[in-house]
Amino acid sequence: MTIRLPSRCDHPWLRCIGCLSLLCGCVLATADEPSSDPTTIANERRVDIAELIEQLGHPSYAVRVRTRETLERIGLQAFDDLHNAQYRSDSEIAMAARYLIGSLLVSWSDESDPPAVREALDEYGAQSESERHNRIDRLAELPGRQGVAALSRLVRFETSLRLSRDAALAIMRGAPPSDRAARLAEADTIVGVLGANPRQASQWLRVYADELREGRYLATAWDTLVAEQRRAIDEAGDVNATRPIVLELVRVSASRAVLLGEADAAFELAAAHLDLIPPVTIEVTNACGWAIDQGLHPLVLRLREKHPAMFGRNPILLYAAAEAVLAGDEGIEAAEAIAEEAAAIESIPRHDSPEAAAMSPKLIEERAQRHREIGAELESRGLFRWAEREYRNIIDALPLDSALAAHARRQLARLLSELLRHRDVVELLEPMIQRSEEDQQYARRLQTQHIDLSRLKSAMWFQRGLAQAASEDADERAAAGQTLLTALELEPDNVDILIAMYRLDGDELWQADVRRRIRSIATMFDNQIEAMKLQLQARIRFPDLLYRLAEAYNQYAWLISNTEGDQEKALSYSLRSLELVPDQPAQLDTLGRCYFAVGDLENAIRVQRRAVKQMPYSPPLLRQLAEFEAAAAAAD
Repeated sequence: MTIRLPSRCDHPWLRCIGCLSLLCGCVLATADEPSSDPTTIANERRVDIAELIEQLGHPSYAVRVRTRETLERIGLQAFDDLHNAQYRSDSEIAMAARYLIGSLLVSWSDESDPPAVREALDEYGAQSESERHNRIDRLAELPGRQGVAALSRLVRFETSLRLSRDAALAIMRGAPPSDRAARLAEADTIVGVLGANPRQASQWLRVYADELREGRYLATAWDTLVAEQRRAIDEAGDVNATRPIVLELVRVSASRAVLLGEADAAFELAAAHLDLIPPVTIEVTNACGWAIDQGLHPLVLRLREKHPAMFGRNPILLYAAAEAVLAGDEGIEAAEAIAEEAAAIESIPRHDSPEAAAMSPKLIEERAQRHREIGAELESRGLFRWAEREYRNIIDALPLDSALAAHARRQLARLLSELLRHRDVVELLEPMIQRSEEDQQYARRLQTQHIDLSRLKSAMWFQRGLAQAASEDADERAAAGQTLLTALELEPDNVDILIAMYRLDGDELWQADVRRRIRSIATMFDNQIEAMKLQLQARIRFPDLLYRLAEAYNQYAWLISNTEGDQEKALSYSLRSLELVPDQPAQLDTLGRCYFAVGDLENAIRVQRRAVKQMPYSPPLLRQLAEFEAAAAAAD
C-alpha cells in the first residue's frame, strides 16, 4: 500500500521511505505519489506522537508492531520525538526508536536548491561519516551562502549528533551576509527549516539567527544557553547534555564573538568555563590549539597557571605557551626563553658524548623520534624557526648514518625549500649525497630506509638551480639552466623542475627544447591516464589505482597550468583528480592554478582559500593565494 506522508511544513524535500517492518514487509512512503487513504492520513495527523512512542514499550507484541508501522507512515513528523526516545530508560522503547530512526531515508536536497548544493547532497545518506563530513565542508564553502538551507536540514535530521553539530558549526563559522536584508532572509531560512527541533545544535542556530537579526554578538543569549546546559549536566536531567558538548558550545559562542569583533567577550566566556576541560594532556593540548586558532592567546597562559606541572613536562604545551607569549606584549625574548625550555625537555645527547655512551641506543632513538614529531607539529602550526631547531638538534646529535638523522634532514630540507631557502637545502643534503657516493654500505642503508638516492640528488641540484636563478650574479644565473637540466635528468617526471626551466630567460633554442619536453611529459601523463582507465574498465584491481589516476590527472594539470598548452583540458583534469580524491590540499592548489590560468580569478581565489583552510600555514599555498588576490586587486 502506498501512503502519502503527512507533513507539518511545506518543504517538498521532507520525504521518507519506511524500511522493512517486522510483520508487513516493506511500507513505502513518498511525497510524490497520491494518497490511497486520505482518511487514514487525516487521522494520523491527529495522532499524539508521544502516546505512540509510549506504546513502543507496550506489553503486547501486536500493539508494538502496529505502533512501529504507524510511526513509519508518519515519517519525519516523528523524527524529533523518536530521536529523543533513543535515550529512554525503557530499553524496548529505545531500541524501537533507534530502528525507526534508521529506517527514515531523507531526500536531503530541495528542487529549489542550486545545482552545486544538489551535487554536494547527492546520495548523502549512503556515504560514510567521514565523507558526509566532507560534504558538510563543501556546502559551507559554496559562495553566496548557498548551502545554509541544506546545512540547516542536516542540523535537524542528521542521525549523527556529531555531524549535526558540525553542520551548525559550518553555518556559524562562515562570515554572515553584509546586507541586512540578506541576513534577515538567512535567519528566516534557518528558523523555518529547524522548526521546533530540540537538539543542542538547533538551539545554537536559533541564537545565531537572532544574532543575524540583531547584527551583533548576543552575549547574554549565549551565556544563558551555556548556563542552561551546564545546569542540565549538574542535575543529570538531559542525557544529551555532557561536559564535552557544553565545552563545544562555549567554543562555538566564543568563536562567534571573535568573528563579530568581540574578542574580550569571547575571552571572558571561555575563561569562565576552563573547568570543563579535563586535566588530561591531550584535552589541554587541544584547548591550547583552539585558543591560539581563535587568537585568544591569554587563555593558554591561564591554562599554564592552572596546570603548571603538565606544562613543565610537555614540550608541545610549552611551545603553545611560547606562541601565546609571542603574540602578547612580553616580546620575542620571553617567548624564545620558553621555547628553549621546551626544546631542552629530554634533549638528545651528542652521539660522541659520555652522556650518549651511558644511554641505550633505543632510548636515544625514542627521544629523537619524539623531537622529530614535535618538529612536525610546530611546522604544521607555522612555527618554522622552532621546528627548524628541533630538526637541527636531531641532525647535530645523531651520526650522519643514523636513519632518524637522514629523515630529519629530508623533513628540514622540504621545509626550507618551501621557505625558498634554496642554498640552505643544498648545504643540508650535500653531506648525505657525498657520503653515499663514497660509502656503498651507507647508500644501501638509505635505500632500505626508502630514500631514493636519484631523487635526493635531483632535489639538491634542483635547489641549487633555483638559488642560481635567483642570484644577482650574472654568471650564476647563466649556469642555472644546466643545473636544472641535471636535476631533471635524475628525475625526469618532476614537473616542478620543468616549470622552473620554463620560467628561465633562455634563448630560442632553450625555449624550444623546454616546450618540447613539456609536450613530451604531458603526453606521457595522458598515456598513463588512458592505461589506468582501461585497467579500471577491465576491473583490474590495484590497491592504489584510483589514487595513481588522480595523481596523473593532477600532475598534467599542474604542469600545463604553470606553463603552456591546453588550459581547459588541464582544468578538466584537475577537477577529475578531485572527484577521485576529494578535498586534498595539493589537488586544490592545482585547481586554483588552473582557474587562474583560464582567467577565472573568482574561482581561483575561492578554491585556493579552501586549500589554505586545510593547511593554513603552508608557505607555497599562501604565496599562490597572495598572487591570485593581487591579480584580482589589479583587475578591479
